Amino acid sequence: MKLSRITPILFIVWLVFFMIGNNVLPITDPVESNYALTAKEMVLSGDWLSPQIYGTYWYDKPIMIYWLIALGFKIVGFADWVARMPSAILGALSVATLFQLLRSMSGRWLVGLVGSSILGTSLMFWVVAHGIITDMVLLYTTLMVMAYAYKGLVKNSPKAMVVAYIFSGLGVLTKGPVALVLPGLILLIYAAIYRSKTMLLRLLDWRGICAFLIVVLPWYGYMYAVHGQDFIDGFLGLHNITRATQSEHPSDNVWWYYIAIFLGASLPWTGAVIYGMIAGFKAKHQGYVYNMCWGLGTVVFYTLMATKYPLYTFISLIPFSVIATMGSLKALRPGRPRYVAWVIIGPTLLLWLAFVGGSFVVNWGYYGLLYVFAGISIAGMLWAWWTRRRYRLLSFIVIGTMLISSVVLVEGLAPLIRQRSSIDIASVVGNYDGDVYYYEGYSTSVVYYTGHKVIKINGDQSRWSDRDKLKQRSAEWAKKYLMDQVSEQDFINTLAAGKQVMLVVPKGEKQHFMESLIAPYVSEYSEVGKSEIYILNKRKAYIEEL
Repeated sequence: MKLSRITPILFIVWLVFFMIGNNVLPITDPVESNYALTAKEMVLSGDWLSPQIYGTYWYDKPIMIYWLIALGFKIVGFADWVARMPSAILGALSVATLFQLLRSMSGRWLVGLVGSSILGTSLMFWVVAHGIITDMVLLYTTLMVMAYAYKGLVKNSPKAMVVAYIFSGLGVLTKGPVALVLPGLILLIYAAIYRSKTMLLRLLDWRGICAFLIVVLPWYGYMYAVHGQDFIDGFLGLHNITRATQSEHPSDNVWWYYIAIFLGASLPWTGAVIYGMIAGFKAKHQGYVYNMCWGLGTVVFYTLMATKYPLYTFISLIPFSVIATMGSLKALRPGRPRYVAWVIIGPTLLLWLAFVGGSFVVNWGYYGLLYVFAGISIAGMLWAWWTRRRYRLLSFIVIGTMLISSVVLVEGLAPLIRQRSSIDIASVVGNYDGDVYYYEGYSTSVVYYTGHKVIKINGDQSRWSDRDKLKQRSAEWAKKYLMDQVSEQDFINTLAAGKQVMLVVPKGEKQHFMESLIAPYVSEYSEVGKSEIYILNKRKAYIEEL
């Protein structure tokens, strides 16, 4: 597959787009800070093979994301934007790769440009491209697996199957067994649809399997040799089997969860995806069937899992973007009624107007550019629709979405995201010499920014309302958290011992805290962001009572 001259240019353009705003985004809790702190400890400890957090080995995710972030830290230094670089780079690489693949398979650079632009401007893709998580890395490895597996199955290319297995191994180093199991199931279903034993034999290529083992065995073998059963129980047991069988967030365990996610994640192209699904149903050519198996198979697979996360079906954006490409070009084809184009225009207006409306709710930042970009983009899109200039219509949607979302991120979302970080209280905690406690919460970002040890206080849940108790996870999930933890009574004993302490209470836990045994013994010291900070009450009566 010859590299197009446009592909490197697209990579640079999308990398710049995905890096916009990263310099003002702090590390957030509870997810991003886990990855950032683990990578930081990897660099500081010099142990680049066994992930650890709070100085304790842990097995939440395989090694790939930590390597990527740690490499950036090692080269550039510890900075928040550096931790976001892997997602930005892999996001841009995914968009450029999809262009290259679609151009090669269709023979038309315009098809590749439309498809890659749809992927890059999809709402969830844009969000994840700025995140510190594993999902963008997994998306890229999955894209390569499915692209080369298609070539291997349909065009009987053993070399392509070997490449597919290599990228599957990289995916397993990123997310675990699911990076092999899910693509494998989708490919088996695809072969079953065509009742092709030949495809099945090509799929089970021994050379590819050997290549896969060469990629994954060194790290997994090392981890088992060093950590033994603890690694098996933690990684395969808790973080894979338990996720599949016990819901970490019981309130989210509903059958329509990922349907709702899809409707929002694909904006502004949700209508184009649905139209492409319907329009392609009659033809049922191989590319359509392949992408439908991939997209719907991913949604069904994770719907059957007990634990639901918004990003579990993230990789389905690739096949849905390809289907949206079919839908967009069909909806805008000459001779179609003008109203058909509203399957694209409608969701676009919904997204843009939601951004504009949000600026009146989130009343910080300067939104002048947002209104200018939105006004010009809407006018240009409607003009292109009325004059039936379909490619200009798509151009206005893509460029308008890029401009509008960039302003929204810098002016509106950055301050909002800051509230999900403890960067504002880092200076308070960092200058404190005593022990720091969190009531019914834990901020890994505080540890990341200050290096200060934090201890979690577990509240007495027997006093909580039945509604609050329903939100609690099963006891098995308690094994996921490796920070030091104490009970309310243990904390009171610490106060009685005369130790100097600082207590941080997230505002969301304020009611529970005020009902706790601890509240009478501490006084509010300050309020920062979404947290309240308390210190030992100095009134004599309380000291004597302790």
